[in-house]
Amino acid sequence: MVIHHNLPHWNYYRLLEEDLEKCFRFVAPFEEHWNVYSDEFSRIILMAATEIENALKAFVFWTFKEKPPSSIHQYFNCIHEKYPSFCSMEMVMPRYSIGFKPWDGWSASSAPDWWTYGYNKIKHDRMNHPNAPTLIRAIKAVGSLQVLLLHYYRLRYRQCGFSFDVKPHLICPWDKYNESDEFLDATISWTWRLPNEDQT
Repeated sequence: MVIHHNLPHWNYYRLLEEDLEKCFRFVAPFEEHWNVYSDEFSRIILMAATEIENALKAFVFWTFKEKPPSSIHQYFNCIHEKYPSFCSMEMVMPRYSIGFKPWDGWSASSAPDWWTYGYNKIKHDRMNHPNAPTLIRAIKAVGSLQVLLLHYYRLRYRQCGFSFDVKPHLICPWDKYNESDEFLDATISWTWRLPNEDQT
């Protein structure tokens, strides 16, 4: 297994994760706060979605060696062809006992809520949709970036891991095969498991 220390998309993800966690000083990540909105959530959603677009282009080029599609809907078939369980991947914020599927609702004809009613409304019609950048959309946008990067890195590097000091601190894949209360092992490296991936 190759241990990676410096991956540009991942370094960007970690900055967004830190920014999101700082927001929790002011808005606790509880369900009753999901619809709280702010300009800071707007910034996080915009940055996460922009990086997702960059990573999607890299994913398609690396997989199919062709020109990237022009819309989020068109990317769906490319991702789904390679990873049929992509949209079902569940993430968790262990410290807050919050689980979610960031890409839930994505198909060839529709985008996830955080994209359609978050990113698009903020980007194209912010003044008429001041309540678009909600806490839950910011959480799901950041989680969606991690899901995409984990699939992209598995595709590009096969078996790979990160040094433990660059592992995610806030959001991580929900390991359903781990029956303990611990979501990450205290080892020198961190790796992940994708849905339907061989467990041997």
